[in-house]
Amino acid sequence: MTHLEDLLLDTKDGDWGLDNPHPDHSPHYVIRGADFPSARLGVIDSVPLRYLPDRSVWRRVLQPNDILFETAGGTKDRPTGRSLLVSERLLGSFSDPVIGASFTRFLRPDPSKVHGPFLFWYLQHLYAKGEMYEYQIQHTGIARFQYTTFAASKDFVLPARGVQESVSSILGALDDKIVANKRIVRLLTELTAREYVAVARPGRSVRIDAIAKEMRRGVTPSYVENGGITVINQKCIRDSMVSLEPSRLSAESKRTDDRLLQRDDVLVNSTGQGTLGRAARWTDSTRAVVDSHVTVVRFDPEKVNPVCAGTALIQIERQIEALAEGSTGQTELRRELLGSLHIQVPPHARQDEFGDLVHTRDNLIHALKSESDVLARTLDVLLPLLVSGNLPVKDAESLVEEVI
Repeated sequence: MTHLEDLLLDTKDGDWGLDNPHPDHSPHYVIRGADFPSARLGVIDSVPLRYLPDRSVWRRVLQPNDILFETAGGTKDRPTGRSLLVSERLLGSFSDPVIGASFTRFLRPDPSKVHGPFLFWYLQHLYAKGEMYEYQIQHTGIARFQYTTFAASKDFVLPARGVQESVSSILGALDDKIVANKRIVRLLTELTAREYVAVARPGRSVRIDAIAKEMRRGVTPSYVENGGITVINQKCIRDSMVSLEPSRLSAESKRTDDRLLQRDDVLVNSTGQGTLGRAARWTDSTRAVVDSHVTVVRFDPEKVNPVCAGTALIQIERQIEALAEGSTGQTELRRELLGSLHIQVPPHARQDEFGDLVHTRDNLIHALKSESDVLARTLDVLLPLLVSGNLPVKDAESLVEEVI
């Protein structure tokens, strides 16, 4: 039994630096806690480039197998204490050195005492068990993690080095496959957007309400823990895709039955600064509705191919965001304003061809997501069993061979 502080060569808080170039400062990319999910996929578009003081930043530059640890910013539903394993591949994605932001700190495992990736998975295990809540305190409106107390007092029970490496290899293989699938999904989505621009260029500009069959807000749900119907909220709509992970369940009623989503509906976030304007096509077979903060746009197939119109609408997210009305934090999108926007649609002769292509990609995306769901559930089951030593490595290897 040992403590985290005894397993590290070094650890330091992150920094934020300056917006613009400054004497005796050099450019560094700064990973925030909010960047962890996308950085894990190798997507670094949102990671800001900042300017850090030369005299001290060298102490904070990340190295392969470092672990970035979140020390502030959690919520009631999501505690602080998330972690990100810094891989050589991730660092190679950046053109300048990388550090952690102010509300993170890096952990540099001592390879003579612990296998770095295993320490990452151990932290993931503690987070999944909810043990990070014990070290979270609310401070001036921000949830902060008591890292010093955690590192000095939390007991870490480590298996033999060979077991650590085997466990890391098993869990890493599952995680790598999940990440690869998510990357393919993202690339297919981006490819569709790029191809649509070329297909639609010789087409025509048309008002959304001239080709929409229906435009409406969703229902006010009566949430339940079990049973009921899936309710899509604004958190579900991100990066031109719909994720069911943040969705909730609502009691069914005639009102929900009348508002079931149909394939190729477009879902548009319609309230709140920072979320308003995000849009995605609905391609799932799940029985679902949206809540009252989301607008459903259903295009008339007699007037336009819904896939083409939906793809075009997604590409004007910034224009939609500019239509927001109301004070900060209470912004709203009126249907009339959304309907007044113009989108570019291809010539009729090209619409069905493009729609069929996208539907084929939709099927591939759903297959990849389904596989990832199975892999994620397998990882969730294996993580506590392997880290705690309650499952022999050989048994886990056999199970992983069946699902990969």
